[in-house]
Amino acid sequence: FSFADMTFLNPLLLWGLAAVSIPILIHIFNLKRTKKIEFSTLMFLKEIQQSKYKKIKLKQLLILLCRIAFIIFLVMMFAKPFDSGFLGTPGEKAKSSVLIILDDSFSMQSRDKSGNDFESGKKKVTEIIDALGTNDELFFTTVSGLNAARSTVPYKEFSLIKDTLSQLKTSEVTRDINEVLYYAESILNSASNTHKEIYLVTDGQLSFLRKDLIPQSGFKGKDNLHFSVILTGSRDANNISLETVNVVSKIFEKARPVKIKAKLNNHNNFNSVNKSVIISYGNHKEEKVLDIPANTTVETEFMIKPEAAGFSSGSIELVQNDIADDEISGDNRQYFSFYIPEKVNVLLASGSPLDAEYVKLVLTTSAQISASTEISTLFNIREINASDISGENLGSYNSVVIINKPSFSAGEVNKLKEYIDAGGGAVIYPGALSDISNYNNTLMKELDLPYIGGKYYSETPVKFEKIDYDHPVFEGIFRRESDKNNAGIESPELISGFSLSGGKNALSIVTLTNGTNFMEEYSRGKGKLIMFASAPDMSAGNFPVKNLFSPVTIRSILYTSNINGIRPAIAGKDYYAELNRYEMKSDTLLISSAGENVPEFIVTNEQTQLLNLGSTLNNTGIYSVINSGRDILRVPVNFNAVESQTGRMKPGDIEILFNDTYALNANVVSPEEVLTAAVIDLRTGKDLWQYFLILAVIFLIIEYLLSRSIMRNK
Repeated sequence: FSFADMTFLNPLLLWGLAAVSIPILIHIFNLKRTKKIEFSTLMFLKEIQQSKYKKIKLKQLLILLCRIAFIIFLVMMFAKPFDSGFLGTPGEKAKSSVLIILDDSFSMQSRDKSGNDFESGKKKVTEIIDALGTNDELFFTTVSGLNAARSTVPYKEFSLIKDTLSQLKTSEVTRDINEVLYYAESILNSASNTHKEIYLVTDGQLSFLRKDLIPQSGFKGKDNLHFSVILTGSRDANNISLETVNVVSKIFEKARPVKIKAKLNNHNNFNSVNKSVIISYGNHKEEKVLDIPANTTVETEFMIKPEAAGFSSGSIELVQNDIADDEISGDNRQYFSFYIPEKVNVLLASGSPLDAEYVKLVLTTSAQISASTEISTLFNIREINASDISGENLGSYNSVVIINKPSFSAGEVNKLKEYIDAGGGAVIYPGALSDISNYNNTLMKELDLPYIGGKYYSETPVKFEKIDYDHPVFEGIFRRESDKNNAGIESPELISGFSLSGGKNALSIVTLTNGTNFMEEYSRGKGKLIMFASAPDMSAGNFPVKNLFSPVTIRSILYTSNINGIRPAIAGKDYYAELNRYEMKSDTLLISSAGENVPEFIVTNEQTQLLNLGSTLNNTGIYSVINSGRDILRVPVNFNAVESQTGRMKPGDIEILFNDTYALNANVVSPEEVLTAAVIDLRTGKDLWQYFLILAVIFLIIEYLLSRSIMRNK
């Protein structure tokens, strides 16, 4: 035992040493106090022996020292002293609350000469468990299971963890070190022992041990915390990943092609050839073979044709046909989902019924334009006068079409603004009755959109000069490249309209030969707005009778409808569903997946607007959100792409990271070090509090005996 190696588990209690001032002050006060004795004659005064007085003073001083020593040793006892390493001298162990965290992210599929990182991690967990004392409190969890209720309950039998280890597999759930420390602190807050230990068994992946994070946790009890990072490997794995899968199409109709784009990343320093990529969609399968140069990303596209309305889903897989260049399989499959509308609810608001005549005709005869629809079945149309917009619940419509409205009130604009911000869409045709000054000062100003220019009249009709053929409205309208080149022939002849010249939040779709835009898209909040330069009537030009008019009208409405809006989820991350977007027939949701054996029920209420489904989305795949027996949402859940980056952090850099960012003195054990020698031998030791208790009692007894001695001699 050496005082140089001694430290305290509860160092804050050492402030109690200030209590030693109490007996000192009492002693000083007693020295100054005099006792007045009245006597009438000197004959009663006895001679005081000088030697006896000195003995009393010495005993009083010893009593003072005993009281000081008693307080010192009592306070140090409660501060829980221990010696040697972090748990005392070899041979004995102080009680400790131990948390072992095993990284089970799929990057742990990497391998080196000692084998698979994940299996190596399991063995290291077993070594740590074998070194623990029977009095230790043990918590065990994987990184993916940190937020599970089971992680907060200590194991009564350590052997149960070993049984659990044999069943564990890598997970698609990925967390960064910030999240791990946050949950770790939460788990140890309920621990019963003052001293705490964390063993993080990981591959040391750079994307896991990120340097750019702002700490969420400062570990309030870090003075009593011993933190170790146990590395499982050092070699960067060879890997090719399916980085993203995106549904590129923005307009969805039955029997119309939907474009799916996949992005593949070769993380290796050598080229990979003949890599097979397969899309699975219902009974449809299609394969493409790609070459991917070293350290580059390539893209490929698939076209599928949904035959029925409703939710559709599928997956794209990178076939792991050669483990030499693709060791990690966890990032080789991603899922997608989209929705084909059975009905599109449209509010058609116009200055007069004649203003909406051509648009209404197109929508009610859509089968002649789109082979995917039957007459009057795709669009549910409600036609109103433009002055009655304020009385409508815009949230019940997928798109609002406004034609030749004279002016907007502040209330109408606020209602339209809320609707678009929430994800609604609008198509606006200003016309002969429209007060552009009102449009600019009320509508465009409030929506923070570029102002509309003045009206133009042209004796020589203007035509389309440039069309953005990549815009979803025009994508697929011209089936051959020659049709695009001859688009000018299909152009309407326009004799009047308003000058749209682009600006903030504006995208030009069609430009005219007079330098202004005929058609612009504005983005705001979660929604979209398309503005045309003139009303769809013959007074402004012959656009309504041109072949382009019907598909452009239908696709503009479908594009702004934003019916699809399915966001992919990341396994284990928050995912909020906007319930007000769906027709809820009960307050119970059923969350299920083809890969999940037990569906999960969630009870909501009328006030629930955003519902976090993240806790149920812990595996990749397609999850259905079911209300009253029908799907209201189908969520594709994919892995976090950062997990595919196989670079590792060096042990020295890990120590610096924890010291600088989290003020934690991390003991980092490299894969080649012997775990027992590097970590476990350090934790064996001896509690010293009982010795300080004995010393405190001894000095208390001495003080008592000295006090009795003084009293007898008085």
